[in-house]
Amino acid sequence: MRKILFILLALFPVIARAQSMQGVVTDAQTGRPMLAVTVVNEITQQVSITDEHGVYAIPANTGETIAFSYVGYKTVEKVKPISVIIATQNIRLEPSNTQLQEFIFHVDKRTKYQIDSEERRVIYRKPLSRKPPSPIMSPVSALAELFSKKAKREYAFQKTYQNDELNRFIDTRYTNDLVTKLTGLKGDSLARFMYDYPMPYDYARTATDLELKMWIRDSYRLWIKTYVAPKDTVQTITIPDTKWR
Repeated sequence: MRKILFILLALFPVIARAQSMQGVVTDAQTGRPMLAVTVVNEITQQVSITDEHGVYAIPANTGETIAFSYVGYKTVEKVKPISVIIATQNIRLEPSNTQLQEFIFHVDKRTKYQIDSEERRVIYRKPLSRKPPSPIMSPVSALAELFSKKAKREYAFQKTYQNDELNRFIDTRYTNDLVTKLTGLKGDSLARFMYDYPMPYDYARTATDLELKMWIRDSYRLWIKTYVAPKDTVQTITIPDTKWR
């Protein structure tokens, strides 16, 4: 009896190291064996692959977790049960229900102004990207920048470019055609009115179409009173009968 116990105790480390888990991996829907399923011992990071018959074998001690994964299938994890040497675990993998995200074709809804503005920014990206160096981080460069003619030209260009972009945007909303439609003004009178009543950029950017039309009509009435109608006479103002929307 003592000899048998001694032999068992002597073989215990070998038996512990020789523990493993094996079995067959199949498709849960078809029942067919699955080739090349990845089998990983998450504790030891040992890896095994199923053969053409779906058979796998991987070293695993009691309590260690074994993960089975395959593209398009849900990953399955199994804990090796209590076993002296080898535990058999047959695995059935379920196809995942992952669906491809719906692809929506978006039509380019950018306005002509937006397209042209982006093109201009690409063309002038070099002068527009220039920024003054930090007097703290780069005091020498900052001092040199003060005396650089090229820097002064590019900074002046940036200001001009910014103002030009604002005016271009205003022109997309405060148009000659719209003003003519609402006021009946044409030619020099149209140019004079739009010069006397320039539309602020913030208003052009935030106003709705209806608010913009109201602003033009109100400005036109005020313009008639201020610049056109004689101060000592009463003049009837006629505004074209156009739809507001």
